[in-house]
Amino acid sequence: MTGSSNRRQGVVLSYLVFARKWRPQTFSDVIAQEHVTMTLRNAIESSRIGHAYLFSGPRGVGKTTTARILAKALNCINGPTANPCMECDACCRITAGGHLDVLEIDGASNRGIDEIRELREKARYAAAEGGYKIYIIDEVHMLTREAFNALLKILEEPPDKVIFIFATTEPRKVPATILSRTQRFDFRRIPSAIMAEYIGAEALKEGITVTSEALSLVCRASGGSMRDALSIMDQLVSFSGGNISGESVSGLLGLVESDLLAGICSAVLHSRGSVALDLVDQALVRGYSVEELIDALAGFLRNLLLSASGAENGISDLSDSEITLIRQTVAGISDVHVLNVLRLVAGAADQIRGGSFPRISLEGALMTSAKLGIAFGLADLPSVVEKVAVTAVKTPDSGEAAAGSRETDKAFRNVSAMESKTDTDSGNSSETEKENSYVRKVSGLFDMIPENR
Repeated sequence: MTGSSNRRQGVVLSYLVFARKWRPQTFSDVIAQEHVTMTLRNAIESSRIGHAYLFSGPRGVGKTTTARILAKALNCINGPTANPCMECDACCRITAGGHLDVLEIDGASNRGIDEIRELREKARYAAAEGGYKIYIIDEVHMLTREAFNALLKILEEPPDKVIFIFATTEPRKVPATILSRTQRFDFRRIPSAIMAEYIGAEALKEGITVTSEALSLVCRASGGSMRDALSIMDQLVSFSGGNISGESVSGLLGLVESDLLAGICSAVLHSRGSVALDLVDQALVRGYSVEELIDALAGFLRNLLLSASGAENGISDLSDSEITLIRQTVAGISDVHVLNVLRLVAGAADQIRGGSFPRISLEGALMTSAKLGIAFGLADLPSVVEKVAVTAVKTPDSGEAAAGSRETDKAFRNVSAMESKTDTDSGNSSETEKENSYVRKVSGLFDMIPENR
């Protein structure tokens, strides 16, 4: 019984999640951060190693990973070198997180002045193994003001071969006095295309088949964070085994399919409100919540707006199939039209989160948006005005149209004369009131324009 338990425990302990197993180990392995890795490599090769670095950027884009690689590059048996051997004792122990001279500190849980004072005292001692002593402080913006003040002196005059690497997602919360004593590197979100290529290649090595649609959905759900994408991949492998499709990704993550979003948006943009509501009902039957649906619609409309306005650089990280679908959906639609629909949907999203009737808010926003199509059909207005004029003077025959027009002009002149007489008699009417009366008379003609032409 004990042996069986140990075997089960051994299986659990031997498993590494993809976020750790596929973590880059050298500068060349880090993706989409060449502006950082190239600068660090050149600094090492030219012996221009700084004493303090600040790595800032979104979560899961390689800040702590790059800090560990820099630590290996400096403490490798062949170092300092831009290409650590990955085989010496120092490289292996830094990779495993067990090197005595490379200390990783969580700034969120060690944020007080006492912890920083202790760190400052220990930093004065030489490295145990004769290399560089490196402090990696994650989420450094969580330190207190007093803790930051305690760091200032040692950052200004650090001991020999002591390097501080700060990582943060919120650099604006780091005091300027700290920023001025560090070399700052801003990490960027990883483009979906690059992320998909990396994950697809690593999955292939593991014998996992992932469709391009599935990769696109995974990257979209990750928000540009490689760590989030790899965590999703772990879930997907457990959910669907070695064959991952777009349908399995949507089912696990609750992502709304692009075809469904395109159908709803197309119906709204072409004034087919009933079709849009039918598709909403189908989406809710499939299990999507109103909140998930309206968030997905807002994101899809944003992509439609960029495509309609010619700013497709903003959607370049989508898959080719998604970009084609977006172009087809917005073909022939004004960017102003899309913008107004997006405003209505975004406004409804706020109502849904704080209201008692989320579905009613969603359906009302879509029906209101569908009615915008009437206003954006005004290119046909001249021909409609002619029909209205003919109808207004009751001249169905074309031969009588000119007479009807003369009668209409005469009627307007009579109205004008009457209003002029009234102004003279009373002496109280203003020019603005006269203009308003004309507007009311003319705008009344537009009530005769049918909604569905």
